[in-house]
Amino acid sequence: MNDVGMFLMLVLRGFLLWAVIPIAALSWIVLGPLTAASLGACVGWFDLNLMVFLLRFVLRPLIRDSELSWVPLAKMRTTEHRFRFLGLE
Repeated sequence: MNDVGMFLMLVLRGFLLWAVIPIAALSWIVLGPLTAASLGACVGWFDLNLMVFLLRFVLRPLIRDSELSWVPLAKMRTTEHRFRFLGLE
């Protein structure tokens, strides 16, 4: 990934998370019992799919080598978030 594309992805993701986190928390009320996922797993699932959306559609001209793939709803409970606190691993 190039630096400009990565920076734009982080800025867009930061703004969109203000909408995605409340939507994920509200949808967990319905999806939690269906998938047996925790609230954190549900929010993480929404965040991962948001990043895939940004990389595959919005920022596709800048970032062409995206190796992220959609996470199906059935894997919400077992999804591990790929980022650590402040991006440190």
